[in-house]
Amino acid sequence: MIFQISACNQDEENDLNLVTINLLTSDNPTFFEKTVILFDDNDYLIKTNFDTFINNYPFDIIYGYDDIKTQAIQDSNNQDVLLMTDYLKLPKYGTFILAHHLEMGSCLIFDKKNNKIISTIEMEVYMEGEPMMSTSGRRFYINEDLFLETVDMIS
Repeated sequence: MIFQISACNQDEENDLNLVTINLLTSDNPTFFEKTVILFDDNDYLIKTNFDTFINNYPFDIIYGYDDIKTQAIQDSNNQDVLLMTDYLKLPKYGTFILAHHLEMGSCLIFDKKNNKIISTIEMEVYMEGEPMMSTSGRRFYINEDLFLETVDMIS
């Protein structure tokens, strides 16, 4: 699988079929009593609460994830903040888990540069190429800038 995270401008905005996704907008301490950091860099902090993370992670459907789930639950008993990257079989899986939470709106995005919570993002589901020679995936835009792109299928 191919993935990329970038912060570049999208020049072809008029050609996009964007869907607006409402995100979590309250940094309620009760809701985030146990937090999982999905992404953190100089621009954004993206997090969700622990129960949402556990209930939306592929622990029960992908072989071998039951051990990771058990470890995450044990760690949450001793820690209030967990990093998603500590609970991945392969680092690239983090891209798809982040994309899932963005698509579902089950996360909070804090814009560090503007010191504010982002209330919505835009998502484009794309398909490029011809039959049997195509790629498809999702692109997520924050403030009209491409933030995350997944390639979900290559044929």
